[in-house]
Amino acid sequence: MIDDGYTDIAYEVTDRVATITLDRPEVMNAMTQGLVAQTIEALDDANTDPEVLVVIITGRGRAFSAGGDVRGLGDRAVGPDGDLPPTAFQRRAWLRRTQRMILAISAVEKPTIAAINGVAAGGGCDIALACDMRIMAEGARIGEIFARIGLFPGTGGTWFLPRLVGVEKALELIWTGDLVDAAEALRIGLVGRVVPADSLEAEVSAMAAKLAKGPPLAISLAKSAVYRSLNDDLVAALDYASTAEAITLTSEDHLEGIRAFRDKREPVFKGR
Repeated sequence: MIDDGYTDIAYEVTDRVATITLDRPEVMNAMTQGLVAQTIEALDDANTDPEVLVVIITGRGRAFSAGGDVRGLGDRAVGPDGDLPPTAFQRRAWLRRTQRMILAISAVEKPTIAAINGVAAGGGCDIALACDMRIMAEGARIGEIFARIGLFPGTGGTWFLPRLVGVEKALELIWTGDLVDAAEALRIGLVGRVVPADSLEAEVSAMAAKLAKGPPLAISLAKSAVYRSLNDDLVAALDYASTAEAITLTSEDHLEGIRAFRDKREPVFKGR
């Protein structure tokens, strides 16, 4: 199923996998408020659709996303009279609207995969970092480039990067604004897998299909537990785990898994 109601993104559901494609290739999929709003809508659709079990985010053309629309930054930095900047309050409100997309990705209760087909810079980098998994094409580059134009990384980089690459490397990437290539991104743990560019779609599809065959309830609860544990102590983590496992122990999927194991066949999970 393809939703043709979007203009800045494409949204397609195939075999229980939703694919959101940032679709402004002429400007390297730069983020505008329209693209942000449409992506949030698509993420909400995917999250609430019982037929969707995995979400992929990628970009069309030679970029994943170059981040904010730099062509408009100068206009936004100057007030209506041409010489006074808007207030910090106005800038903060604009940024918060952009941050909602990052929050919407993080709020998806299903596995999310960033298929990094090309450069992922600034806010585009943070879109990828907000996903659960990142599969990157050889030749692609990724990084927090905000420092290059004197900006603070306001779309989540200061939260995501230390958790992925450690504090020292996170600060280096943020302070320098360097873009790293796929090999370096893999080495430092910024992405989980690097594949040839012409194999990216197939590799991501294969991973998504594998996850879509898994037990949706157990996968969703495990995702929640892993992220909660980043801020919980062991006692709180085990408390949540006891509840989550009790839920799965009484699920139809667990019974199906046991039957399939005994019958030496592949289980057919339904998320119940």
